[in-house]
Amino acid sequence: MKSSNRQHPSLQRVRATLVVLFVFLSACKDNSNNASDGSNAEIEIPDVPRPGVADECGSVRMTQYTSSDSRWCGFDRTSPILPDFVQAGMTVAVAEPYNGSSYGGAPGEACGECWEVSTTFATQTVMVHDLCPIEGNPVCAGGHFHFDVAAEVASVIDGGGWLGEAAVRRVPCPVTGNIHVHISSRNQWGYMQIAFFNHRVPIRTVEYRAPAGDAWMPMYRCLARWCQEEDMETFSNNGPGGIFRLTAANGDVVESTEVLSYDVSEGSDFDLGVQFAEISEPEGVCQFTPPGDVYTDEWGGIDGVRWMWNEWGNTTLSEITDNCAGGSASCIHLNNFADSGVHLTYRHVFPSDTFSTISVQLRADTPGTVEIAPRTEEARCANPVSFDVTDVWSTVELNIAESCPVEDWLHGLTISRSTGLSTLTLDNIIFE
Repeated sequence: MKSSNRQHPSLQRVRATLVVLFVFLSACKDNSNNASDGSNAEIEIPDVPRPGVADECGSVRMTQYTSSDSRWCGFDRTSPILPDFVQAGMTVAVAEPYNGSSYGGAPGEACGECWEVSTTFATQTVMVHDLCPIEGNPVCAGGHFHFDVAAEVASVIDGGGWLGEAAVRRVPCPVTGNIHVHISSRNQWGYMQIAFFNHRVPIRTVEYRAPAGDAWMPMYRCLARWCQEEDMETFSNNGPGGIFRLTAANGDVVESTEVLSYDVSEGSDFDLGVQFAEISEPEGVCQFTPPGDVYTDEWGGIDGVRWMWNEWGNTTLSEITDNCAGGSASCIHLNNFADSGVHLTYRHVFPSDTFSTISVQLRADTPGTVEIAPRTEEARCANPVSFDVTDVWSTVELNIAESCPVEDWLHGLTISRSTGLSTLTLDNIIFE
């Protein structure tokens, strides 16, 4: 398990717009505890890219849910066989379009795969343990790579009641010991439903044969698990049992050294005696940086995790398409701006040294002055910049270190305390 030692402030979220968004996003979870739920066979899975593979750092959008020990993938995350971080609840539900793992296999292959997730606060290794299905969960429909993270993960990487975006890449699971099988269901005639767990990389195919047999027989995926129809000659109460040949998504092949007999009852875990070959972990850590484009032609960020606004006093904010800076497609118009203002904030706070400057283009119908400053969660920084505004577009640039000499964490910027202005138009607001 990896985690940073960076400490972060209390993340008390007070904006009603974000609360509404969290209620929408947090619907992403699968409450089933058996393999018959969450299949959504009638739903067409979009062909989506799988970011964060190999040594690359991709982007993941995140929501939070309350997980339980046994989920869609069919293994108990509290099993002492699993790494300590999994037993501590560091698990996620993967959005259904990405259920084929980072290697792009069949649905269900993602189960047991490990990912490194990095926010501005911490870096944490997690394991896929559940599914966030498309049905009833628009956020898990494939618009962006998505994890519904267990509450235990949220407490480490963010600490708030809602989450947002992170940097992500797949990593080999830091398991010890061998691959195991959980016997979900079986009967005396040889039918069996099983779930493999504690493997370094995702499993692509499963085959079996009797200990003295020559021919390998394929098992088939039954959602996240593996099933075998009745086989009286191998897994029945009178059969010799079987050994397994597993092919990993990266092509590695292992054969179990232990025989799974009928004596291994339903609900048991069975040690296969083998593990996939070790894989070197990627170097370094993915660094997550919030999007610096607060507003250009639209609010910066990914869908569902964009920069937000919070007007105060009499100010009202709207997006307009006329007379924007440099002919851009849209810009921000603040009405009733006198003695009021607006906070522009991101979903995460971020270290104050993430960016060095803030630039804003602005104009007004009548001349006046405006104050602009970076802000923390609690207040704007100590040294705002006062800027004269006219009816011609102009640019103001703030040095963050000079405006916020003692602040460790920022949340955005505040535009306020105007004189002589009743309206203000903004464009191309950028942290750099």
